[in-house]
Amino acid sequence: MVSIIICSVSPHLLKDLQQNIAQTIGVEYEIIAIDNREKHWPIAKVYNYGAQQAKYPYLFFVHEDIRLLSDKWGELIISKLAEPDCGVVGFVGDKARFSCCSGWYQYCDMSKISYFYQRIKEGKTLFLVENADLNQPFQEVITLDGLGFFVRTEIWKKYPFDENLLTGFHCYDIDFSLQIAFANYKNYVCCSNQMLIEHFSQGNFSDASWFSTTLRLHEKWKHLLPMKTSDLNISDKKIRKCEELASYDFLKRILRSSCDILLKRKVLKMFLWRPFSWKHLKNSISAIIKYMRYA
Repeated sequence: MVSIIICSVSPHLLKDLQQNIAQTIGVEYEIIAIDNREKHWPIAKVYNYGAQQAKYPYLFFVHEDIRLLSDKWGELIISKLAEPDCGVVGFVGDKARFSCCSGWYQYCDMSKISYFYQRIKEGKTLFLVENADLNQPFQEVITLDGLGFFVRTEIWKKYPFDENLLTGFHCYDIDFSLQIAFANYKNYVCCSNQMLIEHFSQGNFSDASWFSTTLRLHEKWKHLLPMKTSDLNISDKKIRKCEELASYDFLKRILRSSCDILLKRKVLKMFLWRPFSWKHLKNSISAIIKYMRYA
């Protein structure tokens, strides 16, 4: 009853994942693997194309560099997805989305939710558990990380991936989960031992494509943000501080990057005209001076 859509660039990883799914899922399923080694399609296009071929009512969009560690996890996920107000279910997410340029993480320790294994440098694997309440196997979030997430086929048909905005391999997860949250569905991170997952690689938040896509994403949603779950107790002052931290980090990293000078100037213009606190302004000016000194 689950259609699993994979954007594949590694036959070896795909074969391992196919065997892993067969051994663990515990329900009827199909795998729709799109070989993207020659197509080089944006991931939004790959996922929409794969979902169009799906025959089951539940979709699982997943990276091929993962391993599922629990048995019969399909039963748990289907039970949750069947709830009428359930939107997207994943493994790493944030209970807020602020009005700033950033990745899925919003620089607010209390809002980040994760419950998965992450392989890091030197072959080490860590169990990354943050704000996970084991008495609640599913905890509500706004945005989700794209290493893997589930959604009902009927919801995807109403809110497919934005192929016009997402022309590369970044931000599809934030955009997809945001649009479904704004459609009054509830998104969740799964915090259950019945659905453990291991991810073999870490994301890239430093290339020019990520910066430019993040800016386009911000332009699309900024008039509706900030947004947070109803159970996140956070003041407007705290939201403001988190926005400043995220914005300063984005500015600092793009100035240090090899991005095009026009893109950097666009970001500088955004930040110089925004009324942040004096501390943020001072830090931003410091970053700008360092950039100009070594550019």
